[in-house]
Amino acid sequence: MADNTTKQSNTIALAPMSAKEIKDKYRDLVAQYPVNQAAKVQYRTLSNECLFASAKAVGLAGLLAYWSAYDLAKESYTVPRITPLWIAKRLGYVKSQASRHTDQIQELLNELAEWQQIEIDKDNQTDTQTITITKDHDRLNSFSKIYAPTISTILDQSKGMTTLYRVAIYVAMRSITYETGPLNTPVYAYPPSYLAEQLGMATSTVQHHLSWLRDHGAICYYQCVMANVYHTVKYIYSDPVNVGALVPYIIDHINPEPSSKPTRRTRYIAKVVA
Repeated sequence: MADNTTKQSNTIALAPMSAKEIKDKYRDLVAQYPVNQAAKVQYRTLSNECLFASAKAVGLAGLLAYWSAYDLAKESYTVPRITPLWIAKRLGYVKSQASRHTDQIQELLNELAEWQQIEIDKDNQTDTQTITITKDHDRLNSFSKIYAPTISTILDQSKGMTTLYRVAIYVAMRSITYETGPLNTPVYAYPPSYLAEQLGMATSTVQHHLSWLRDHGAICYYQCVMANVYHTVKYIYSDPVNVGALVPYIIDHINPEPSSKPTRRTRYIAKVVA
């Protein structure tokens, strides 16, 4: 607790970024992903019901969606003729290591099938499985829109079963960010404890993986000191594809009345420090 208090005090003491510095932080990425051009970026969708599964299973669901291709005959997205060993190798394990994780991966596949998030069609002749993503556009429970470049960024830099936790956190963040409609807020401003509750993980573990996602460019962020009596230090995130909405969101939420008396809760930002 003392370490956290010290970190917060040190963050509060940092000098604020200027409006130019805020814009320059992601200038190149904003040019790469212009606002309202997200539809041109490859993506897949998952039902938010998948979040009822374990965190590792959620992460695997995200990867299966990423690996899937549209099957005209089934009119669904599928990952054809794979095995748990195939998945383990794509998590970065060499063959000798990969075989140790096949049982656990099969259990996660079965868990997703039990939650009706995938269908498993086993081919006994080839000893493979074709996975079909179900409820990918779940209008009743809503769905997560996950972008291929972001999943690719995670996979390229993360190895092992830990990758599933990082993808799960990304999927959970995307479950409550919206690009269209009345909510139209592709910005994520909830605390780590919210993700922890969604995924059944410890808040400290979520914070650890969020730090990794920030450091490896998988998510865009600004670290802010909020304009409340507690001077809450908060990270505000977006998918890199949505960074064109994140930058103006931050600038628009900087406190327009810095001299006013702070309240217990406020959506305004006192200063941006990173």
